[in-house]
Amino acid sequence: MAEMIKIRCNGPSRHVNEVDLGEALREQPITRSAVITQPDVPERIVLHCRECTDGKVILTRAMIKQARQRHP
Repeated sequence: MAEMIKIRCNGPSRHVNEVDLGEALREQPITRSAVITQPDVPERIVLHCRECTDGKVILTRAMIKQARQRHP
């Protein structure tokens, strides 16, 4: 089952976005270095708002950990 959390965007209308944590964490940046020193959970993830073009949805490490504690 997908872990869905609701987060407001930071745009002027403050739209509520449902974010799938598994999908958000699956996206990994591509690097050319041989050594990858990234933690399991990034410090923050910035996504685009699904309703507006001005807003961003920001997930922090604390928000992700809190959501995972609610849904073990």
